[in-house]
Amino acid sequence: MRRKILILLILNFFIFFNAQNKSNLSINSISLSTLATEYHKIYQSAKEIISKLMTTPDTKAEIKNYDFKPSGLSLNKSDFSLHTKSLEQKNKIHLNWVSDMNYNFSPGFGDEDNVFYRARVSSGLDWLALGEGSSKNQRMQNSLNERVRKIDLLEKLKYKKEISHMADLDQVRMTFDQKKISLLSDYEKILKLLNDFTINQNKNGLKNDAETAQSKYLLDKVSIEKKSLESLLKTEDKNTVTKEILTAEIPDLTPVENINFNALVKDKEFALKMEKEILDIKNKRDKQIDLRLKFRYNYYSTLSNDRNFASVGATINLPVSRNKNDIESENDLQAKKNTLQDIQTIYRDKLSTMFREYYLLKSEIEILQSESNYLQSELKVNSANEKSNTFSPAYYLATAEKFLNNQIQICDKKSDLYEKYLEYRMTSGTDYKTEGLDSVVNYDNAGQETYIWSSFFTNYSNTYIIDQMNHWHVNRVFLSVGKVTDMAKVADFMAMASENNIQVYRLIGENSFAKTDSGFVDLQILLEEAKIQGFTGIHLDIEPHTFDDYKTNIDLYAQRLINLFTNSKIWCNQNNMDLGVSVPMQLPAEVATALHNNNVMTYIMAYDVLSLDKKLNKTLTIRDILGPDYYVWVFRINDFTDFNDLLNAETTVQSEGVTKLGYYDLSQMNNFKP
Repeated sequence: MRRKILILLILNFFIFFNAQNKSNLSINSISLSTLATEYHKIYQSAKEIISKLMTTPDTKAEIKNYDFKPSGLSLNKSDFSLHTKSLEQKNKIHLNWVSDMNYNFSPGFGDEDNVFYRARVSSGLDWLALGEGSSKNQRMQNSLNERVRKIDLLEKLKYKKEISHMADLDQVRMTFDQKKISLLSDYEKILKLLNDFTINQNKNGLKNDAETAQSKYLLDKVSIEKKSLESLLKTEDKNTVTKEILTAEIPDLTPVENINFNALVKDKEFALKMEKEILDIKNKRDKQIDLRLKFRYNYYSTLSNDRNFASVGATINLPVSRNKNDIESENDLQAKKNTLQDIQTIYRDKLSTMFREYYLLKSEIEILQSESNYLQSELKVNSANEKSNTFSPAYYLATAEKFLNNQIQICDKKSDLYEKYLEYRMTSGTDYKTEGLDSVVNYDNAGQETYIWSSFFTNYSNTYIIDQMNHWHVNRVFLSVGKVTDMAKVADFMAMASENNIQVYRLIGENSFAKTDSGFVDLQILLEEAKIQGFTGIHLDIEPHTFDDYKTNIDLYAQRLINLFTNSKIWCNQNNMDLGVSVPMQLPAEVATALHNNNVMTYIMAYDVLSLDKKLNKTLTIRDILGPDYYVWVFRINDFTDFNDLLNAETTVQSEGVTKLGYYDLSQMNNFKP
């Protein structure tokens, strides 16, 4: 066998000599035998390296798509919720203690200088009732601060996404760099052996200096590239991307036509909405009257006698012009809003280009993988014939070099491919790792409570009603069974509601309970029924303000309501049931005080023809008495033209310290929300 290999090598050398047009050189058999042995060792070493590469998982059948692990970078819903703690400032009266002292020197510049007084001392309280420094102004400032904070949080979310994206890019690059270093290391071993062999050939006159320099260049090229990658490799970082990515199937991208481009600009829309609200609040604040009420104790010292007295007064400041900067800001916001459609077009064009480049690169990788299969077959067939008289190590080594270069190209292009994959996912909004804006910003309604009257309940299936409440995110409903005889439907409804985490209260809307002082006796019968039927709580909707004699007997009806609500609360506490009551905006303050003292959740029926600002002013007293934790602002759906109109109203009342919202009623909500 050794003799055959020696003969084959001699023939190869002879071919080399002729091809290079060299003069014949004398070489002894010992040197030739040494070179033949060395060349055979190079072949065996290369064969061992290539065999390991061909049997590693990297060249086996590919696994399914690689899933990137969630980064854990996200914002919570609480980050975007209103800070009610700061809104509690509205209950405080803003008073200032002001003192003023003045002394006139004598003689003065004129005779009249000392006519009125020689010295004056004035001290007392200033109440900042309206305008700058007032509690209302502070609430408006709190609202401004909330919106600025939300815009900042949007930026924070954007940065978190970019951090997550760059972290994944670094990990992908690290994984493929490690793989490439391994391939270059194998390639370097083979080239080093071939370079040493070429040097020996040169010494024996079988290779010229140019061929020797070329061999050294190929070795240096690979060595330098390997060292460069090793120096750039972030070995101190923990790589969270597993090596499965090296052999995973090439992932597909979400087609451009399937991307929701409206969602891509939702954060910008939300930021513009916040900016618009900030501007509206500023305009409203700048237009409000500055009112300062003053109480003073005054002491005057004159030439003839001293005197002291108390005084009251007021200072009023009413703006009459509009700031030019506000108008320019409104125009800027409108211009930004108009560019949102252009931004969507830019996103579409950018993603279309990325999509094209991605799949062109993917086809290049597939071609290289096909070449890899071909070269592996060549290597297997060639090595299987190594005992044949026609076997040539030179052909195997040349094919091995092609295979190594092929694997390095695949590694490089796959690294580029995954970088494009991650960029496309982030740009298109299909990156699931970072919690999206929809998860933390409420573009939907904020109310979670509603009413169902017996007519609507009878005419619709339980499944349909539950679906409607889920669509509106309702978690508490007040159900009036009225004269419903199908109690099986009621029981089934409560069971389905429980499965959907919806509390069901018995809605009792009988005004006659306020007709007499003994109304609770009749009401208690219905309370007992509700307990037997399994309701979670009771909701009372008793409206004596609808009576003809209400205005002339307000105090009487107020006391009857207090008795009804207080006794109902005692009964509910004894029977482990919750209690809520619906009240009009003109609720007497003493009734609100009784509800507050008994911790009864109060639902303010904020519906009539008044503007929202006037409704807020009208209910300010009872809202202050009840406190933000014990009242719910109830919108009547029919008061709004569309769903966005409702959302804007919600934002407005929330800026005034309203933290809980509800809707009247499910029949009006039906088909109203998109």
